[in-house]
Amino acid sequence: MNKTLIAGMVAGLFALPAGAAEVPAGTKLLPDAQQTYVTNIGSEPTTIDPQLVEESAGSAIVNDLFEGLYTLDANGKTLPAGALSYELDSTGTVYTFKLRPEAKWSNGEPVTAADYVYSWQRAADPKTASNYAWFIELMGITNASEVIQGKKSPDTLGVKALDDHTLQVTLKNPVPFFLKTLAHYTTFPAPKATIEKFGKDWVKPGNIVSNGAFVLKEWTPNERLSAERNTHYWDNQHTVLNKVVYLEIVSETAAYNRYRTGELHYTTYPLEQYKHIKSQSPEDLVSAPMLATYYYVFNVNRKPFDDPKVRKALSLALDRETITDKILGQGQLPAFSLTPPSVDGFDLKKPASQQQSKEARISQAKALLAEAGYGPDKPLTVDILYNTNESHKKIALAVSSMWKHNLGVTATLNNMEWKTMVSTLNEGDFGVSRYSWNGDYNDASTFLDILTSSSSANSGKWFNKEYDALLAKAHDAQDAAERNQLYQQAEALIEAEAPIAPLYFYVKSRLLKPFVKGYPYQNPQDIVYSRDLYLVAQ
Repeated sequence: MNKTLIAGMVAGLFALPAGAAEVPAGTKLLPDAQQTYVTNIGSEPTTIDPQLVEESAGSAIVNDLFEGLYTLDANGKTLPAGALSYELDSTGTVYTFKLRPEAKWSNGEPVTAADYVYSWQRAADPKTASNYAWFIELMGITNASEVIQGKKSPDTLGVKALDDHTLQVTLKNPVPFFLKTLAHYTTFPAPKATIEKFGKDWVKPGNIVSNGAFVLKEWTPNERLSAERNTHYWDNQHTVLNKVVYLEIVSETAAYNRYRTGELHYTTYPLEQYKHIKSQSPEDLVSAPMLATYYYVFNVNRKPFDDPKVRKALSLALDRETITDKILGQGQLPAFSLTPPSVDGFDLKKPASQQQSKEARISQAKALLAEAGYGPDKPLTVDILYNTNESHKKIALAVSSMWKHNLGVTATLNNMEWKTMVSTLNEGDFGVSRYSWNGDYNDASTFLDILTSSSSANSGKWFNKEYDALLAKAHDAQDAAERNQLYQQAEALIEAEAPIAPLYFYVKSRLLKPFVKGYPYQNPQDIVYSRDLYLVAQ
């Protein structure tokens, strides 16, 4: 087979390996005993199993405990981690990765190619019931679709171990963004023997075996988790923190108060405190654009949301500028599309609704709702679901007010704890729900693919064959201009059918103690690896 060596990375060529904490010479660190970082993850994780996790609270922990073939640097660019190099064959479909021989599990056993094969097959296997199984298909791996649908066995998936440190991955077609997907937790290796021994309890302290910079030591449900350095981690010598504590503080007010008393190093905060913080302690404020979109999703299998006119009317009637400027006010941008404009290689053209005046949008919304059969004689009532959080509540109140004022629609607010809401969404037991999506990698497909019929993240169950075909064609397109055009067509379908109502594009707005260094300010995916952080003397 004709192979070409691509972007090979060999250990020892760099002063610092991928993902190392870069401590400038002369920096006065806190003593080892005080190198404990305390962060607020906001809620109880649904799981910390790499192949099952699907939300930010769990993924923040998984990214500390585990590591895949690739990781991200401080700017969000991919770097080799579990892999040292790869070869790509002349067809552009067969990747052969050379793995890092010194990589070990936290029990001291080597991480091998077979561990990756097991985890990827596990993610795709219907028996695992992973809500991220679709990610394996998105990567373009041969037979992924058939395995996920139960038509073929997991061992037919296009991934195999050639030897302990050589992993071969075969794609159905060349996928331009394939390497970017390899820093995502679904692709992280999983310890087969441990999972088979403990079953679903394998992620509990004392049972868990992981290959990242940290290993789990404590999990007190609805309160905290903690992890300590994994001394078997291949780059342990460059890790500075000795312990990470993950607090599960739902209330932003409570988190803010604990931050002010010094109990917490990193957290979100109440929106109303933004101006005060910016004025009084700007050095504590982290504010940067990120690849994330906040939106409302409609359950198209429940009336009246099965009617695109109703969905479109509700979306058009939202005053996004008021939400971003008056309610949030931290630099968020009004969103009229699913894909943020800052995505690599995506030329976001303004949707038609964005080019209209507010008055024109509301006028069109009224007409559409009337066409759908609703009005003063037949008022529409909807239910808004959101997870318990002060900011989500404020937005839901604003949305309900806009719908009432602009369309005469009455909205009932329904809040749930995060884990309950995730279950409710997965079961389809809702009408309209608050939702958001953080990019899994830096490409428009990470957003647009969640509305394909094969995506379990498609909570509203909007299935459109034309949309699926556009995304499938975009996956195979090697020309960037062609791919961008297909993405634009997909966005146009979203606007026309309105399965979602985009509200705003996020900015990362957090509080971070100034003595915490190594924070990745330029990573637009909002991924913070604790292995990169360190605490300095004040």
